Amino acid sequence: MSSNPEGISVPTRVRLLSLVAALALTGAAVAGCGSSDGATSATTVAPEGVVITDPWVRATPGGSTLGAAYMTISASEGDRLVRAEVPTSIATTTEVHETVTSDSTDTDGAMGASEVEGSEDTEGDGMGGGMGQMTMREVSGVDIPADGDVVLEPGGFHIMLIDLVAPLAAGEVVPITLTFEKAGVIEVQATVRSS
Repeated sequence: MSSNPEGISVPTRVRLLSLVAALALTGAAVAGCGSSDGATSATTVAPEGVVITDPWVRATPGGSTLGAAYMTISASEGDRLVRAEVPTSIATTTEVHETVTSDSTDTDGAMGASEVEGSEDTEGDGMGGGMGQMTMREVSGVDIPADGDVVLEPGGFHIMLIDLVAPLAAGEVVPITLTFEKAGVIEVQATVRSS
């Protein structure tokens, strides 16, 4: 075993340098996970090429029975999100929804955005009906294009948490089980945020 002038053997020096490098990379990764509101973001990479980035749930006011979850999903080979589920201790029903602008002939029973506390009423007018009203409806799935992504966000595709057992407070974590046609079941942890 050879030594250097500082009295540290070469194998020990290599291990120390490796440890320092690993700690530096870990620190950079943690620093890169912050968001503007102080919450952390997460990335889940499935072996099947599906990547879920920054899953989060909007905090709900007391008394609200509806919540929504958002994230970005990409799939190198393309896939389809066909189901989402949270534990029944959080919400009794979980559905994949899309927010659309309705016209006066839209009678499919879609839920009006003005009916949902904290909902994605992007026009902010809370219109009670007629053309241009933002409504939410359950969809059978969301296609994820190959080498592309789909953003589940307010005003677009999202995951509805229906009949919440208790309000969702900022900082809590909601486990969400996502089911894909090709990738199968992927578990993510979504942080509750105030916005």
